[in-house]
Amino acid sequence: LEWCFSRVGSLTLNAFYKSIDNFFYQSVRNETISNGSGETREVQVRGPENFDGTGKIKGFELAYNQFYDFLPEPWDGLGVQASYTYIDSSGVNSSTVSPVDAEAGGSDPVVDLSDLPLEGLSENNFNVAVIYEKGPISTRLAYNWRDDYLVTARDAITPFYPIFQNASGQLDASFFYTVNENFKIGVQGANLLNEITETESYIPNSNGLRGGRSWFQNDRRFTISGRFNF
Repeated sequence: LEWCFSRVGSLTLNAFYKSIDNFFYQSVRNETISNGSGETREVQVRGPENFDGTGKIKGFELAYNQFYDFLPEPWDGLGVQASYTYIDSSGVNSSTVSPVDAEAGGSDPVVDLSDLPLEGLSENNFNVAVIYEKGPISTRLAYNWRDDYLVTARDAITPFYPIFQNASGQLDASFFYTVNENFKIGVQGANLLNEITETESYIPNSNGLRGGRSWFQNDRRFTISGRFNF
């Protein structure tokens, strides 16, 4: 659904449902390996494999775009782009991880691994950008945020539980000046808030609580660039 309420403004709503087969996931399997001297052993191998089940994705996106050309100069080049996306996904069963406390000999679930979301999809996502386009000036300040999401259904180290990346946001900016029809110069800044990426894994025997696993310093990045048209 799309509503163009002005010459330079729109409000849109998209709903979607997808059924996905044969997507990749991290599996663990036993394989028989032979070396050059004829010795054969059965080893456990972890790697990508096509999932036998079906993944399902459903949700909606709401988006707003407008330039405020009714404002007095020079503010008539100001605009906003904003969107919110909700995603509900399912289909990955982490069958290679025992959901019970085997060491204690019990049958009570340590972690509910029966219905994980699909990898890489956050439930809540939003983007907001304040833009200015007028004459030779083109500038943008954008903030993108996403909810936590599943990185992999199986960690590479014990206790082999799923890994999630925590919710995070990033602020980026750019400024470009058009010198003439053939040359444009500008500066861009990425991750201006110096966001740190954090991942978590389940804590064994903690009723589903998660604890920190890794932290990544992404750093702020600045780029000066020139664009040529021929």
